[in-house]
Amino acid sequence: MVRTSPIVEAISKLLSIQDFVSSTEVAQSAGVTRQAAHLHLRRLVDDGVLVTQGSHRSSRYRYRADLVSQYDLESQTEHDIWTVEKSALKRLDPDLVEGELHRVLNFTFTEMVNNAIDHSGGRTLMVRWIVGPTTITFEVDDDGKGAFATLRESRGLENNFQAIGELSKGKQTSAPDRHSGLGIFLTSRMAQEFTMVANEYSWKQSTKHHDYAIGALPRVKLGTLVRCTLDRLAPVSLQEVMRSVSDPQTNRLNQTLIRVKLFEDGLFISRTEAKLIGARLEGFEQVELDFDGVDSIGQGFADELFRIWARQNEGINIVVTNANHAVAAMIDAVRG
Repeated sequence: MVRTSPIVEAISKLLSIQDFVSSTEVAQSAGVTRQAAHLHLRRLVDDGVLVTQGSHRSSRYRYRADLVSQYDLESQTEHDIWTVEKSALKRLDPDLVEGELHRVLNFTFTEMVNNAIDHSGGRTLMVRWIVGPTTITFEVDDDGKGAFATLRESRGLENNFQAIGELSKGKQTSAPDRHSGLGIFLTSRMAQEFTMVANEYSWKQSTKHHDYAIGALPRVKLGTLVRCTLDRLAPVSLQEVMRSVSDPQTNRLNQTLIRVKLFEDGLFISRTEAKLIGARLEGFEQVELDFDGVDSIGQGFADELFRIWARQNEGINIVVTNANHAVAAMIDAVRG
């Protein structure tokens, strides 16, 4: 999983649920001295990540943003919002709306804004852009119900944690009559860093480091914040991502990767946990199950997933990766 220092992680979590942080808040959240928190905050200011307001002990810090806008969700479409934002980006730096980067921004930004319009139940949307020499980051931040709670209710899941695992599968949506559920799946793979913050969790995927992280927030987040960092110099195109998850003969999007650790709400012992992982994978032909970080699984869990579920879904090929000796032996036993 993605590992950062406790102080940097505390800053990230606090700024996902509030506009400003103080060194005292960071120190309390990270369990360090105020001086250590202040040192990290000042370093992020020097690096151009944060800006400061106030002085001395009254200083507060927030993310640096080159562009900030607010929209009424009830009277806008994603294309209306992108048209306005594209014009602002062009005035800021014409290179941002040229070539492949423009196409990648168009797709990822409008997909995330569309999610906020159609799913959030919120009234307003904040949009922020942070432009660097090699990366560009956008944030879309609504004041709705929260993405994890919305999916949990639509799917009848037990808790919001399970919704993160469902989203990671791809083709998952709370409005299947209007959406394919591919927006988050594809956007998270086109971005260097993709972060979704909602309800009581933050979920981060890093294609740059081939890693992920789930964190508990210090308090409940109102609405949903999506932060997406893209490579300015070598953006990952939609076509590249589609090729990586599609059949080369038919071009059908038929492959997905599931990090089993994302479902760690239990101990991977029961058949119920196995059914949760296997749920709603009918549209895929190959499912990679990544067991990185999973120490052991129970016989019931393995039997349900690798014998019963596999027999009921013979058209789906299960590929197991990063399984330690104990996990691999249990899988082999039930398959045998």
